[in-house]
Amino acid sequence: MAINALCKSLRNYNFTRIISNNLNPIGYNNKISQPACILPRVMLLTDNDSVNINYNKCYCNIIGLEDPVNPKKKKVFVPRITLLSNKDEISIVTLEAAQKLANRHNMKLVKIIDFDTKTERPVYKLMTIQEYLQSEATTKAQAKEAKERTIKEDKTIAMSSKISEHDLFTKIKSMNKMLGKRHGVQVIIAVDGNKEKANTVRDTIIEHCKDTAKISSKTETASNLKVILRPILNKLNQQSEEEYTDKLADNKMG
Repeated sequence: MAINALCKSLRNYNFTRIISNNLNPIGYNNKISQPACILPRVMLLTDNDSVNINYNKCYCNIIGLEDPVNPKKKKVFVPRITLLSNKDEISIVTLEAAQKLANRHNMKLVKIIDFDTKTERPVYKLMTIQEYLQSEATTKAQAKEAKERTIKEDKTIAMSSKISEHDLFTKIKSMNKMLGKRHGVQVIIAVDGNKEKANTVRDTIIEHCKDTAKISSKTETASNLKVILRPILNKLNQQSEEEYTDKLADNKMG
């Protein structure tokens, strides 16, 4: 390091000095056991007892003592978020800063949008404890409502047109239970050589499921009849509310 600093100084300033002609070349043995270098480079200009040394020609050739290269520090990318205050004021901050702000004001930091395609940032909002609890209740209510509006996967029930009346009504009871649990029901009736009987079975099923289901489709081929029933969600929701009210009334009376 000292050698490099000296070399730089001598290159920057051109000094001329007169010293004795019997000057031996200056040798420098560095501490890392590298071969000695000659510093400075001596240029003989006259034959008298003096020599002119041009310090501007100095150089250092010691391996390992090169000027250290300061690597450029890479900027660490800190993702930012869009923050909405409880007054809907917008600011762009880091998530850490937003969390500190929430803690300082005893508020909740709630993510309301995972990724905003316009700003390419997630959106968070500062909420009071009361606002947060109300938001949680609303979210749960919406999720429950969406679940209640969803029809589950179809269940398939197959039978023959030769089915007995007792077995038929047992299957109809099972269908109504499935419909009550928001499942669609696909009924397949094998004709078995009696198309009229197959139609009678299908009509009986539709008649006894009309309070809980509506017909989604009816198809028939030479070998079988098919009907798909879908649950009537509005009736099911109303029925669930009435059952819940009745249960509360029974509990109070008990």
